Amino acid sequence: MTWLVLTLTLRQLLGQKRTLFLAAVGLLPVLAAIIFRAAGDGDESAAEFAAQVVLNALVINILLPLTALVLATASLGSEIEDGTIVYLLSKPAERWRIVAGKLLAAWGATAVLVLASALVSGVVALAGEGESRLLIGFLVAIAVGSLAYSSVFVLLSLVTSRALFVGLAYAFIWEAVITNFAPGVQRFSIREFTASIAEAVGDTNPWVFDADLGTTYSVILLVVVTAVGAALAVRRLSRFELSEAP
Repeated sequence: MTWLVLTLTLRQLLGQKRTLFLAAVGLLPVLAAIIFRAAGDGDESAAEFAAQVVLNALVINILLPLTALVLATASLGSEIEDGTIVYLLSKPAERWRIVAGKLLAAWGATAVLVLASALVSGVVALAGEGESRLLIGFLVAIAVGSLAYSSVFVLLSLVTSRALFVGLAYAFIWEAVITNFAPGVQRFSIREFTASIAEAVGDTNPWVFDADLGTTYSVILLVVVTAVGAALAVRRLSRFELSEAP
């Protein structure tokens, strides 16, 4: 049942116009990298530009949460909105299998789109610089971070009908604004957890890229956030069947 939900949801997500929009947004980091290379040598090294501007500012800060939000909330939210969730819940399958299928589909679609953008833009920005480990670090971090974001946003789609707006507030007000001005708030940011893993796996020098949080703390919190988000989504879906499905 999990595999069936996964494949059907992937087909649904990748066939929507919103996915084309996200793919277009994914071209922005690539464009930035091309412009940087075309501009020639400047005051900023290729490693710094790739890590701080292309991979962190554009991919992790913008593309990753936006893609995860749109796809994860649509994976279950679309079925709730059009009423087809009733048919899904009528199937003799454990609710955790349904959530697992939806979550894996959202994660897979998010990872494909974001990793493709990060890989191409990173290769262009770092062309000839021999900084492959830096790029690998960000790719690993993006894969892990996309799972945590997807778990939270799938849960959000089951909790509120305004999941998209709440998710945007979290990603672009809480994470992008408040964490930059309120000391200690970074400890509650998936973006910061992701950046920390990128730094650790990429083994970057502080002058190239320096995350705010420790690696061990970030790994633990990413696991906790993902697990708790998925568990609460299963619980919410079970209650939805009893109290809200006609």
